[in-house]
Amino acid sequence: MEKSMTLTRRHLLQATSALSLLGMNAAFSQQFPSRPIKIIVPASAGTSIDAMTRFFAEPLSKRLSTPVVVDNRSGAGGLLGYTAAAKSAPDGYTLILTGIPLYLLPLFSEASVAPFDAIKDFAPVARVARVPLAMVVGIDSPYQTMADLVQAMKGKPGEITYSSQGVGSTAHLCSVVLNDLSKTKGLHISYKESTVAVTDVVAGRVAFTCQSSTGVLPLVQGGKLRVLAVTGSKRWETLPNVPTVAEAGVPGFEVSSQLDFMAPANTPDAVVKLLSDHMIQIAQTPQFNDFCAKQVISPDPVDAKTLTPEITREAARWKRIAQLARG
Repeated sequence: MEKSMTLTRRHLLQATSALSLLGMNAAFSQQFPSRPIKIIVPASAGTSIDAMTRFFAEPLSKRLSTPVVVDNRSGAGGLLGYTAAAKSAPDGYTLILTGIPLYLLPLFSEASVAPFDAIKDFAPVARVARVPLAMVVGIDSPYQTMADLVQAMKGKPGEITYSSQGVGSTAHLCSVVLNDLSKTKGLHISYKESTVAVTDVVAGRVAFTCQSSTGVLPLVQGGKLRVLAVTGSKRWETLPNVPTVAEAGVPGFEVSSQLDFMAPANTPDAVVKLLSDHMIQIAQTPQFNDFCAKQVISPDPVDAKTLTPEITREAARWKRIAQLARG
């Protein structure tokens, strides 16, 4: 009897504690937001991820009746921005829009201990889109097709250069996947920003790069770059005659940057749901579809509940790619 009473008291204490926590969570969410929200962009201005963040900032600000500011923190393939977000208070006032699979970044940290745990230190809020990339060369490049480029890399292992905006960036990993599937080896040239990575391809100092439409389409249309292939599962409507990498002779190739809003871990569930609901609603508007069409981005709204297990499942694939990138 005494043991039964002890268990009952314990259960009552646990239930009371849980109810108290729920009450605090609900109270916090009712007050949220009471000050400006900051969205960190782990990339420079003018990139697809920057444009996407700025698209969401205005309607989210109107919906929540509070300012939403954009904070660009580029460098180290996005690591600087992600680290800042991970170390922020878990109160919903700091978010980050991830442009590559978040769990990759600690694998590329030069520190002996990664600055954050990409799964444990973040709470998924919403996926809004996927961004396919384009493999581009300078307009005067001798490589007219993907087959030309692959053949050159096979003939000169480790000599054909490709650029990216940092180790672990989508541009870097895209080329790693290409090398893996085509059984080739290129020479990675890392820059701090995508604009410089692209500029050196235009100038012919680097052979090729994989970049989003925002960074390359104006240069393609201006006759500075040539697109050899696009990296997604389907062709771009703006470049209907350009094949996918898979169509161009590298079977199984498919790389796109998933745009996921994240919050620091332990952000109240009610706040995460509130933000997720608003972002999904914004991502389902005709204005968002028009924006994506202009940016050559594929809308892909996924709420927090669905996104959380999906991120875990994707980790195995990208972890392998990261390990290949590190050699």
